[in-house]
Amino acid sequence: MSTLLTATLACSAIKPETAIAQTKILIPLYSYPTWYNPPTYTWPQVAAAAKQVPITAIINPNNGPDNGPPNRDYARGIQDLRQGGVTILGYVATNYGKRNINQVKADIDIYAKHFHLDGIFLDEAASGADKLDYYQEIYKHIKTQPKLQMVVLNQGTQTDQGYLTRPAGDNLVIFENYSKAWNEYQPQSYIKDYAAKHFSCLIHSVPDAATMKKHINQAVARNIQYIYITDDSPDNPDKDPWNSLPSYWQEQINHIRSLNQKI
Repeated sequence: MSTLLTATLACSAIKPETAIAQTKILIPLYSYPTWYNPPTYTWPQVAAAAKQVPITAIINPNNGPDNGPPNRDYARGIQDLRQGGVTILGYVATNYGKRNINQVKADIDIYAKHFHLDGIFLDEAASGADKLDYYQEIYKHIKTQPKLQMVVLNQGTQTDQGYLTRPAGDNLVIFENYSKAWNEYQPQSYIKDYAAKHFSCLIHSVPDAATMKKHINQAVARNIQYIYITDDSPDNPDKDPWNSLPSYWQEQINHIRSLNQKI
């Protein structure tokens, strides 16, 4: 291999993709899989949408895998998502690098053994360089499981670049916040030096479909590939913005599909 080609390949590993990245959805699917009560069972809507746009869903039985295999309801829900072609991640809390690392690894091992998922979503992830060793150790542990291909770190904010360069994660959630905060958000300068597949944003309390579309367009412009927008809000009585689909769910799917068709 020529010296020039070697240098070109090395550079391409960290530079943005030359083509516009296909926009994908990363959805925290924290509603219970009530397959026995169809009016409240939203998982089939997610599965159906995955036939139109790429979707990665995060499941969370009980702030993690609930210390054992999926119960009957989660087993059914996972099967329904699989049939739709959804990529599925298991939720694991890390308490900003303060949770006992062996407990984190134990949750990961349960998912790997019993849930047959595609990756792990590490929530409450630290963003500072002082916790890089902690998350790199977890990352390496996850990667010992051949079926767990994707590791997402949810910092939800500005994040030290080392989480990618170590690496300690494959994808970083660099924004999780209110709609109004998204308008003022400015990505760190290093974001543009990586492929869009390394970044996600989760935006809640987005009031209407027009604002949703504007936010998606802005995320694409900011080099973010994985996006989820909802009008659910932590200000609602249940204080959980991730346990229902937005009222404009299908409009969100249609908008992302239209963007992808232009690539």
